[in-house]
Amino acid sequence: MPQTLTQYKDIRLYTITKIIFISLSYLLWIDALTGMLLFYGGVDLKISLLYKLPLVACMLAIIALKSRTVLLLIILAFILLILGPAFKFTSNHKTSFLFNDISLAIKVITPFITFYFCKTIAQIYPDILGVYGIKALWINFLAILFNLLIGVLGLGYPSYEGGEDGQGIGVRGFYVAGNELSGCFVLLFGFILHYCWNHRRLYFLPLSLVAAVCGALIATKTAMLASIILIFMVPVVNERKHLFHFTKLKIKLFFLILIGASLATYFILDVLQTIGLRDKIMWILKEKGIWELIFSGRIEFVSKIIDAFMASAGWFEYLFGIGTIGMSDYFTTKYSAEVDPVDLFVYVGVVGSTIVYASVFLMILPAFLMGKQDRFLPPVVVLVNLILLMLSVFSGHILNSGMLGPIWGLFNGLLFIKLQVNKQ
Repeated sequence: MPQTLTQYKDIRLYTITKIIFISLSYLLWIDALTGMLLFYGGVDLKISLLYKLPLVACMLAIIALKSRTVLLLIILAFILLILGPAFKFTSNHKTSFLFNDISLAIKVITPFITFYFCKTIAQIYPDILGVYGIKALWINFLAILFNLLIGVLGLGYPSYEGGEDGQGIGVRGFYVAGNELSGCFVLLFGFILHYCWNHRRLYFLPLSLVAAVCGALIATKTAMLASIILIFMVPVVNERKHLFHFTKLKIKLFFLILIGASLATYFILDVLQTIGLRDKIMWILKEKGIWELIFSGRIEFVSKIIDAFMASAGWFEYLFGIGTIGMSDYFTTKYSAEVDPVDLFVYVGVVGSTIVYASVFLMILPAFLMGKQDRFLPPVVVLVNLILLMLSVFSGHILNSGMLGPIWGLFNGLLFIKLQVNKQ
């Protein structure tokens, strides 16, 4: 009887684990559904939030089965992340902003929760992680392609408002958050290009062209730049042990970069005109200079937000931040600089920022340790994570992205597929 009960519990856990991975597969489809209902119905039903919160809770429950210590550390991290905003709430009873800060705390630790969940599953059910984890990335990749396609057909949101005839510039389908889409674009296209280079090299060039076109369609600087970096760097990082050696591949890529740069220089104005960015870029360069073009006005936002924070911050606020609830005392509409290190410092302080960056470091560390070994994912995990950290400075909405967070954790967690096989 006890054995039967144990078998029943194992079957139930196995089923729940599969359901979690299947749910992870449709994250970006649910985000698109939420945006579509907002676009056509004008109401935000919080479907994405209602979808993700139980998912995170289930992952935490499974983590607790294997390591209560890790669960307690995650809970402690969450408490420290909301400590500053909660303290501010005692003198500033803005409930909606407090909920926003609680949501932010959940978002920034979700990547690590998903990552550690994958590590746990690698120890219990490595077959599920190996099969369903990879499928989840492919299905989410198809969601991005689908949304960019319907964007080309004239449906959904533009990346930027304005443009000729008020049609807007760029496309993002039904995704509400353009910068968060850029982060997902980098991660998923990085994975797909890496997969093709290693297993279906014949498809690498066509997929590279698709990546470049999709980056241009999104029309954000981060998406366009990231697509070029991925196309050229995926082959380079796959040289693994020869990464820092002078090889034939690097010579070929060098000449391709020269040719690409020459063509880009010649056609750049026409391309920018086609995607609707030429006039905007030329105006910014003429009126405000190159740094304004690179940071898109964020330097001014950073200055204003830091000044507002410094005006009344004490040691407690420096340590734990003031959240959006605190920033709402100084601003009526825009509460962030869209530069993640600055936003994190203001929202959750030095302690909270340290927690977030420590969790990212712990996710990347296994990839660095496995980098020169014959394993599938480490090279692209390092590359994609470095690009995402770069984007977190230039465009923001990466470290605190509810759209990217679970997929980011899943992507890093898939490192343990090969690790588990090697251990066996």
